Amino acid sequence: MRTVPVERRPTRHGRIIVTSSIAALKTESNVGTPYMAAKAGVAHLVKQAALELARYNILVNAIAPGPFVTNISGGKMRDPAVRRYHERVTPLKRMAVPDEIMGLALFLASPHARWITGQTIVVDGGQLLSS
Repeated sequence: MRTVPVERRPTRHGRIIVTSSIAALKTESNVGTPYMAAKAGVAHLVKQAALELARYNILVNAIAPGPFVTNISGGKMRDPAVRRYHERVTPLKRMAVPDEIMGLALFLASPHARWITGQTIVVDGGQLLSS
């Protein structure tokens, strides 16, 4: 008996998760125009890419963090004065640590997020609520 090879089409699906910032959604006098414009561009890029890649079942989303304690910008978020400011203007009254964004990234990469595309999801402790 001879077996006939079955032609397989590649499975077309995937996830693209982009890191953005709440700077994509608000203005800020302490941050430079190039950064703000770039993050706003990221938000639009996510929407356009999601539209174009949907036919391949590729989901495109962004995570827009607010104030996180990281080494970004030379570690200025570790400066006590900067921290106090963000803790004061954030409804949850604290800054986040990188582990607090991990769950959202894992969710967006999982099969549970198969109906979410073209979104910028804010993770900011409520900071945009007071903007």
